[in-house]
Amino acid sequence: MDSIAEYIKEERDVLYLRGQERTEERIVKNLLSKMSLTFEQIADVAGVTVDFVQSVHLQLTGK
Repeated sequence: MDSIAEYIKEERDVLYLRGQERTEERIVKNLLSKMSLTFEQIADVAGVTVDFVQSVHLQLTGK
């Protein structure tokens, strides 16, 4: 049986990218709520941009 990986590239698969973003968002939310880290430190640990961390923070705080 052939692997589907031969036909679908992860970096172009919309569902894969959506799942990756949700995972990154969950990680950032946990770091924001449970750790006393700066946005820059969280971005570094989670492998995302500082802007992404700030947008998640805004979602959490409702501002």
